[in-house]
Amino acid sequence: MYSPRIDEKHIPVLYRRAKREKKPMTSVVNEILSDYLYLTVHCQSCNAEIEIEDGAETAYCEFCECEVFIKEAV
Repeated sequence: MYSPRIDEKHIPVLYRRAKREKKPMTSVVNEILSDYLYLTVHCQSCNAEIEIEDGAETAYCEFCECEVFIKEAV
């Protein structure tokens, strides 16, 4: 699998944030990327969190198996 390098100028900032939050740097980077790449909505039936790719119109709740229409949820 391809593993892109993080620009060196970001490492000190990520390191300090990871120490402050008491998390591994990889977790911090993954959270930042998830916040940027996905919209998080809640299922209207069970209130579970659903991460949706940008531009999607519908999503599927893995918890209650309900289809969620994004325009209604947002």
